[in-house]
Amino acid sequence: MFSFSPALRAAGISLLASGSIFALSGCGALMSALGEEGNVMVLNVGDCFNEEAMNTALLDSEVTDVPLVDCSEEHDSEFFHSHQMTGDEYPGEGEIQGQADERCTGDAFTDFVGVSYDESEIYVSYLSPTQESWEKLEDREILCYLNVPGEKVTGTLEGSNR
Repeated sequence: MFSFSPALRAAGISLLASGSIFALSGCGALMSALGEEGNVMVLNVGDCFNEEAMNTALLDSEVTDVPLVDCSEEHDSEFFHSHQMTGDEYPGEGEIQGQADERCTGDAFTDFVGVSYDESEIYVSYLSPTQESWEKLEDREILCYLNVPGEKVTGTLEGSNR
């Protein structure tokens, strides 16, 4: 089991979230706006995937999909919470990151996993709107996901108490 301080975990997640996750959301939003097929704008709580496959897909400029797997198969990530932001004006990356950090590591995490984020060995990240998806597609969703780095699980992490 890996054990990192909550501050170190938060710093790592913030870096990941502000980098590749914004890129993924933006690519999917742009492709959706252009009429391309893809699942980035229709992902749901309960969908499972392997984070490495998602990060590999980010290298392709035509990313429109998060490569989902059936949750009964081995995976390391699971979408567990959706939060709809409000407002007409794009609030900026800082506000989105603040709301995502609060929602994804707060009560939604504790209610789903069974222990608080500070006590957990599970990491959290999220997909979120870009300015382009906010304005062109009225995308307001922050979609939180759990990740267990270096480990594959089958089934859900709901109630895992880890």
